[in-house]
Amino acid sequence: MPPPLFQQLPKGSRVLFIRLRNLGEAVLDTANLRALKEWRPDLQLTTLVEAIYTDLYAADPGIEAMPLERAGGDQRSRLIARLAILRDVRRRRFAAVINLHGGPTSAQLTLASGAPYRVGAAHFRPSFAYNLTIPPVDEILGETGISTRLHTVETQHAWFRWLGLPTAAPLPTRLHVSPDFRESAHAKLSAAGLADGSPYAVLAPTNEFHTKRWMPERFAAIADNLAARGFSVVLTGAPTAEQRAQMAAVTDRAGSNIVTLDNLRIGELVAVIAGARLFAGNDSGPAHIAAALGTPLVVLFGPASTVRWRPWNPDASFPSELVWNYFPCNPCSMFRCEVFPEPECIRSVTVEQVGQAIDRVLA
Repeated sequence: MPPPLFQQLPKGSRVLFIRLRNLGEAVLDTANLRALKEWRPDLQLTTLVEAIYTDLYAADPGIEAMPLERAGGDQRSRLIARLAILRDVRRRRFAAVINLHGGPTSAQLTLASGAPYRVGAAHFRPSFAYNLTIPPVDEILGETGISTRLHTVETQHAWFRWLGLPTAAPLPTRLHVSPDFRESAHAKLSAAGLADGSPYAVLAPTNEFHTKRWMPERFAAIADNLAARGFSVVLTGAPTAEQRAQMAAVTDRAGSNIVTLDNLRIGELVAVIAGARLFAGNDSGPAHIAAALGTPLVVLFGPASTVRWRPWNPDASFPSELVWNYFPCNPCSMFRCEVFPEPECIRSVTVEQVGQAIDRVLA
């Protein structure tokens, strides 16, 4: 038997990891990419992510980000953009391409990469895109059903172990704050009225899934609670009409002044969360950013699995709390509630529960 892939790659090999679509998963990937880089610092690691997420790696000393541009407009424009990224992937002559995503775009990029090793999970389709397939996690770990009890970082770590990473456990996630983004974030905070040196808390009330959104009037109550404790409150969300409306629904109901930042680049969002005394928000990508920065956090969960998708804090090196209530239908697909007229899992979370979690985190 030849040695596993990571152990047979020549010194200095280029390795591409593909992670598309999701901000939270792009952050969670840093746990195992860091572990691989620490074990084999000679490898040149690149992660292919959505163009707006490359900021996550702007100051990372060991991982390069490669952007996937999503061209709008007509079919011809989209085809030109796709051919451009395919040419760039092939030009870099990666020794291995490892698909962490599994969708059709990532499969196409893997197949067309020209890499000697094209890696994907056994359940990824189409299977012919890969010449090295990772078996199911239960098979890797030798225990039936264990995959249902693992965090997504632990599942990915099992894949990396099968590929030859010798570490016994994944590392914590970690993000580095770019000095340029720190400066521009500070300028936007100041322009929005936050005084220099003022302690602030970040609230993230938005989410693309209706089923994962806590009610705006309850976020407003938490904002008032934090303001009464002496915090400035900073509201963050994506610069889209939908998420701006979600933030406005909170500010309209709050009795305290709230700083709203709806025009941040991802790198600036990282810098804002890094400077906060507290992060509180829905289960979403920014919550994973807070965990990767070690910012104390409170995260509200509804339909998603807290086992698989909680912010990754394996050594409890910073205070964090999950607030959620048990429902037998959890977890679910999250696109809509199929049991109640409204998603009761997230609606059942009370202001008192969140306030008590904030007490514990700040203590």
